[in-house]
Amino acid sequence: MTGSLLVAHPNLHDPNFRRTILFLSHHAAGDGAIGLVLNRPLRKTISEFPEHFADDVALRRVPVFYGGPVGADELLLASMQWHESPGAVSFHGFGNASEEPVIPPESRPGLRAFQGYSGWSRGQLESEIAEKSWLVFSPSRRLIEMPHPENAWSEVMQRLGPIYRLLAGVPDDPSLN
Repeated sequence: MTGSLLVAHPNLHDPNFRRTILFLSHHAAGDGAIGLVLNRPLRKTISEFPEHFADDVALRRVPVFYGGPVGADELLLASMQWHESPGAVSFHGFGNASEEPVIPPESRPGLRAFQGYSGWSRGQLESEIAEKSWLVFSPSRRLIEMPHPENAWSEVMQRLGPIYRLLAGVPDDPSLN
C-alpha cells in the first residue's frame, strides 16, 4: 500500500487520527507501515522551531504539519509532487530538518515539514483497515496538493455519498447536539 492515502472513517475517534488524511510513505506486510498526516497544518514554519533552525532561507519558510504521534520531537522533511502522466505522486523523504539535508531544486516544490509521523507495527494497519477504521484511496492531485487542508477530510466525505456525509456530520460529543 506504499503511496496510498488513508482517510479516517468517521467512526475513528482516536484524537491522533480523527478526521485525518494520511500518505503512506512505507508499507510492507512483514514489518509495518509509516505515514504522514496531510491535513493538519500547524500554521508554523521551520523558522519557528529554533532547535531545527536552518541556514537555508527557503527552508525556513517550509510549512510544518502534524505528522503523527510518533517522534513528535522531530521535524521530518518530505517532498510530495503530483505528476499528471502517469497520474502519480512522487515522494522523497529527506529525514530530520535539524540535519539540514541537501534538497535538490526539483524536490523543493511540494516540500513540507512534519512534526512526528504515524507508525504501525506488523499487521496493525491491516487490522485497522479490516475493522473499517480507514478508507484506502489512490492518491489524487487534489489530495496531494491539498489547497485547503482543514476542509479536505469533509470534502472527501461529501464526495463519498449520503451515508458518509451523514456520519461526517455527527458531532464528536452527540450529547452536545
